[in-house]
Amino acid sequence: MSYLHYKKDRSKHSGIIKIISIYIIVGGLWILFSDSILPHFTNNIVTLTYIATAKGLLFILVTAGLLYFLINNYTNDIKQAEANFQESEKRYEELANSLPQMIFEVDNKGLIKFTNLASYKMFGYTQEEITAGFSVFRTIVPEDRERARTNMVQIMKGEKQDVEEYSAIRKDGTTFPVIIFSSPIITNKMTSGLRGIAIDITERKIMEDQLIKAKEKAEESDKLKSEFLAQMSHEIRTPLNVILSYNSFLRDELQNYLNEDQITGFNAVDTAGSRLIRTIDLILNMAELHAGKLEVRTSNINLYNILNELIKEFEYSAKEKNLGTSCSNSCKEIPVIKSDGYIVTEIFQNLIDNAIKYTLSGKVEVNIYKNEKNNYCVAIKDTGIGIASEYIDKIFLPFSQEDTGYSRKYDGNGLGLALVQKYLNLIHAEIKVESVKGKGSLFTVCFN
Repeated sequence: MSYLHYKKDRSKHSGIIKIISIYIIVGGLWILFSDSILPHFTNNIVTLTYIATAKGLLFILVTAGLLYFLINNYTNDIKQAEANFQESEKRYEELANSLPQMIFEVDNKGLIKFTNLASYKMFGYTQEEITAGFSVFRTIVPEDRERARTNMVQIMKGEKQDVEEYSAIRKDGTTFPVIIFSSPIITNKMTSGLRGIAIDITERKIMEDQLIKAKEKAEESDKLKSEFLAQMSHEIRTPLNVILSYNSFLRDELQNYLNEDQITGFNAVDTAGSRLIRTIDLILNMAELHAGKLEVRTSNINLYNILNELIKEFEYSAKEKNLGTSCSNSCKEIPVIKSDGYIVTEIFQNLIDNAIKYTLSGKVEVNIYKNEKNNYCVAIKDTGIGIASEYIDKIFLPFSQEDTGYSRKYDGNGLGLALVQKYLNLIHAEIKVESVKGKGSLFTVCFN
């Protein structure tokens, strides 16, 4: 009932109460005082008798009229309430029948008290079959019925969730999956049954099966790809090592007879070979991570020792570009963490390599410190080319490089930072990047 209807009914009832109150007051006063007033006008017994009789008849007529008014008003209210109820029930039924899912109400024994047209289509029964004391458990496969009864009791008691999945069965014996949402029906503060909705999830199940198969296929494909990369990398690396070994051997044997161009050629072979081996190492590491074969082996490791050794390894590359390098420890104690030494070394090898590669002038600084959470952090700061702000979110994607194409200025395959991110996930460490294009970058790794 709307607020306007409620206000109108309330005003109507107030008017009736006023009429009854006035009638009671006037009638009471008339009955009480008429007998003492009338003798002042006449002493004739016959006249007084007629007046008393007329007074009684008038009182009866007025009372009868008022009763008729009240009864008629009450009857109209009942008729209006019935009409409103029927209209409401009709709207509810039309709404229920317009839905594609089954809507139902059952008593505490599981007998259906109400359902909509969708249920007849869903289960293949006629309206007469379902409404004639039809048990809702007949729509569930036998092996699920006991669970359904138990769940129904627990839901009515408020001891269980109102969402359950079952295998449903049609009249012709075919089965399909359904999910049922239900809630208790409360009548006079007592639970008298359940009402709910049943949804056929056949299509969803088919999609889930397809997604599972697609995921398994993708995982299998990814595994085959990783195994292929590992195998091919091995096949490339073995002859490449032979080439580089003989290149070094020939250069050493012929060093007294080589001119400047020939020496440059031998060095170029060494540089190209080292670049290929580094690329193969990255591919092998990525393949190992994808295949899930890398096992994390934790031990106490000295961060400063690892970083200092790496800086020494990159000193030659840095001096060739006239870059300054440094490694410092701002902690008061020796920075020892419990982690995997190989993985930590690989992380910082990639980060320092990138810092030197993309820095044309200036310096690369490595510093160990403790953050506000008292965790060890390593900051690698360079004065290099920097990273554009719109590209920072992409730097950890495999094979991703800001400068692409055949004309790019810097070597690389875009695997280094992708490996760093995967390694960090394995040892539960975090990385933060700050960079300004043309001014340099700051990579900070924090160990939890």
